Amino acid sequence: MKFALKTLVATAAFVAAGVASATPYAGSWSFVSGTGGLTFSSDALSALSASGSNIITAAVIPTVPGLPGAGLANTAVYTKATGNVSLTFNAAAITGDTLTSLQAANSLVNIRRSVFNDDGSISQYNIYMANFDVNLGNSTIYANLYSRTDVGAMVVYGKQAIFTADVPGVIGGTGGNIEVTSVTGGVANGVASGSLAGSLRMNATTATNILTALNLSTSATDPVAILVRTANWGGTQAGGTFAAVPEPSTYVLLGAGLLAVGAMARRRKAA
Repeated sequence: MKFALKTLVATAAFVAAGVASATPYAGSWSFVSGTGGLTFSSDALSALSASGSNIITAAVIPTVPGLPGAGLANTAVYTKATGNVSLTFNAAAITGDTLTSLQAANSLVNIRRSVFNDDGSISQYNIYMANFDVNLGNSTIYANLYSRTDVGAMVVYGKQAIFTADVPGVIGGTGGNIEVTSVTGGVANGVASGSLAGSLRMNATTATNILTALNLSTSATDPVAILVRTANWGGTQAGGTFAAVPEPSTYVLLGAGLLAVGAMARRRKAA
C-alpha cells in the first residue's frame, strides 16, 4: 500500500510538473491589469503655455454633446506638478510573448484654450483625446480625437495617431516582452513593461487639426505652430500583468496523467 501511495504521489507530481513546465512556453496570454502614462517634457509644457492652453482630466467624464462616456470614471489622471498623465489600461494586444499595445477605455484628456474677448465674454476652444491606445509595436500613441468651440457642434476626427517616438523600439523594464514571474496552480503568471525608446513627436496632421481647433495659427512661420509641430512632447511608459492560457495539448497532458493515476489506483485496489 505504501508503494502504491508513493507511486500515485509521484505520478501526480509528474503531471503537475508537466503542466507547469508547458504553460509558460505554450498557448497564449490573457490580460489581467496594466498602468502607464505620458510624461510631458518642458518643451511640451512651454508649447501649451505659449498657446494659452491647459490640460484637464476631470474625475468623471463630463456630459458634452457628441462626447462618449459621460458620467463614467476617467481612467486618465493629469498631475500638473509632474506633467504626467497616468493611464489605467483595461485591455491589451499580445503577439506570442510580446506585448504590442495597451488600451485605456474611458480615458479622456481635455486641452482647453480660453480667450477673453473685447466685449468681456470668454471663448473656449476644446480638444478632447479619448480612449488612449499605447502601441509599443509601432511606437505610437493613438486616441480618438474631438474638438468643440464654446457650445458649438462636436467635431469628430476618429482614431488618430497623436504622438510617435522618433526612435523606434521599447527600452527598459522587460523590453515589452512578457516574462514569467511565477506558476500558481499550474498556470503561469507574467509581467511586461517598458518605455518607448525615443522622444514623442506630434503627428503632422494631428498638430494642424489641434492648432485649428484651438483657433491658433497654422502658418509654417508662426512661433507657436512651430513649437507644437517640432517639440519633444515627452516620453511614455507602460506595463501590465498577464496570465497564461495553456494550449489544448496542455489540458490533454493533464487529462492523460489523471487517467493514468486513476487506472493505477484501480489496479492496486483490485490486487
